[in-house]
Formats: sequence, structure tokens, C-alpha cells
Amino acid sequence: MSLSKKYKIRGLNRKTKFQDAAEIVLDQKLKRIFKEANKFRENDSCKNLHSLRIAFRRFRYPMETFSMCYGQKLFNRVYRHAQQIQDLLGEARDLDVLELKLKSWEKELGLKIPELLFKQMDEEKLLHRRDIKMELIKFISNKDVNSFFINSKKSEK
Repeated sequence: MSLSKKYKIRGLNRKTKFQDAAEIVLDQKLKRIFKEANKFRENDSCKNLHSLRIAFRRFRYPMETFSMCYGQKLFNRVYRHAQQIQDLLGEARDLDVLELKLKSWEKELGLKIPELLFKQMDEEKLLHRRDIKMELIKFISNKDVNSFFINSKKSEK
């Protein structure tokens, strides 16, 4: 696959107006979040968590570019909610990476890391994943998120 096809967004071309581009790009990124959220709810593996985190990052950064296309209050509510979830995902991902790193050091250096530490980490990971799933439900069903993108209502709320 060529590089240009990998990043091509259907419905977007050089003649697309900025306002229309905002709707097209953000709608595509939101659909990706919904897809990754479904995967994560079915299987909250490290891989699915990481993919969901990337989807939120790829959604939030274009939001900043297109912020002027939306009412400020509505934009801020959706942006803060996305940022909150991205932060939760980052914390959960940090625990996954820390666990992998500790296990690697344990093996590489011949250390014995207390099992209690891994048990505590597992409990924290479970709590984070539960919180993420609850926040995803709120995000996906949020009327601001849905009106902001899917219904293309760009009026101030």
C-alpha cells in the first residue's frame, strides 16, 4: 500500500472547504474510536487498549485544528471528555508497559520482583479498565459527541 492511500480520507480533496473538511475528518476519526471501543469492550487486552488510545489521540489533535468550525462551549465539552478518556487510557497503558518492563528486567537481570507488586498492578489495571469502559459508554452515548459529529450540528449549545 502506498503512503498516500494509507492516509487518504474518503470524501476529502483539495477543493473541499475547511468547514466541510472538519466534518469529514472528525466523523471518520470518531467512527474509528467507536470501532476500537467495541473491540476493547469485548477484549480489554493490552493491544486493544493501545489501539483505542491511538484512536483517541488521532481524534483529539485534528479537533484542535478544526476548533473554529464549532461553537466554543460545545467544542470544549467534547474536547474535555475526549481528553479525560485519553488520560485514563494513558494511565492504563503506563501500567501495561511498566509490567512488561519489570518482567523483562526480572528475567534479564535475574531478579525476583515480589509477586505482591504484580498482584497490586493487576488490581490497578482492572480498576483502570473498568473506569475506561464506563467512560467509553458515556462518551459514545453522549448527546454532545453525537450532535457534534454524526448529526453535524455546529450550533452553540
